[in-house]
Amino acid sequence: MGGVCLNDVQKAYQRIKSHVHLTPVVTSQFFNKLTGKELFFKGEQLQKTGSFKARGACNCVLVNKEKNPTVPGIATHSSGNHGQATAYAAGVAGLPCTVVVPRGTSEVKADAIRSYGARLVYCEPTPQARKDTCAAVAAETGYAIVHPYDDYNTIAGQGTIALELLQQVPDLDAVLVAVSGGGMISGIATVVKELRPECKVIAVEPAGKELGPCLRAGRRLWADPPRFLSTLADGCTTQQCGQLTFPILCRLVEPEHVIEPSAGMVVAAALSDQLPADLRRVGVVLCGGNVDLGRLPWPAASAPQTLVQDGGSS
Repeated sequence: MGGVCLNDVQKAYQRIKSHVHLTPVVTSQFFNKLTGKELFFKGEQLQKTGSFKARGACNCVLVNKEKNPTVPGIATHSSGNHGQATAYAAGVAGLPCTVVVPRGTSEVKADAIRSYGARLVYCEPTPQARKDTCAAVAAETGYAIVHPYDDYNTIAGQGTIALELLQQVPDLDAVLVAVSGGGMISGIATVVKELRPECKVIAVEPAGKELGPCLRAGRRLWADPPRFLSTLADGCTTQQCGQLTFPILCRLVEPEHVIEPSAGMVVAAALSDQLPADLRRVGVVLCGGNVDLGRLPWPAASAPQTLVQDGGSS
């Protein structure tokens, strides 16, 4: 596959729809009055495994099995939602799964990944170590690698969010999408620009990502090696977008973007004054859940240890 088009996303939807939820769109009169806009919240925190990641993982795993029915298993690297999603998708396909996680990953998240049947392999807490360790696992086992975002099949799966959203709310002026590696916004933008080209797709990024200057320049300005951001939005810690996703963002996503430091980035963006006044009907993708409350800056004595819904992680 040399890229992603609407037809790829439609095929992905047929492939995965029996394994994922059609998530609801909800509205809030309070938020509408507060912003002077009509906001439509797409609830991917209610998706299988707690985030949108189940869509891309299911599509990628099932495509791998279609292409190679004897594939012995699935490998990936993740510190959170993508690991859970891939383990779930491997279970759907009847395949074993190994997830590479960085040392220091919270036991809450590690246990959540194991709960879907995956074996964990630990690595150093850097982007390159995650990739290298996953590649070593795949070389040793023959497992197929499911990348968290930089795979066209993953991107096509994430684009199914937009197929549903534009069926549920067909006349949107804009869609707000959080960005980490770029798989979700690439898939969403591919669908939106085919079905409703006048609708803007606006990236919402954590402070420090600096995606806006890259989009305006039309080239990657990030320094190598890749690094993780320090942000409460623990699902958006990847500073660089992918080699496959970034060109899609340059082509289809608005060069204007919204910067938010908080974990609920897209909600904060929707309520901010950074959106143009002429955007009246705005879709807001609530991308996922499973943040470890113990990692948030609570007073130590009162820190809960359970998971709640928040931004989807890679």
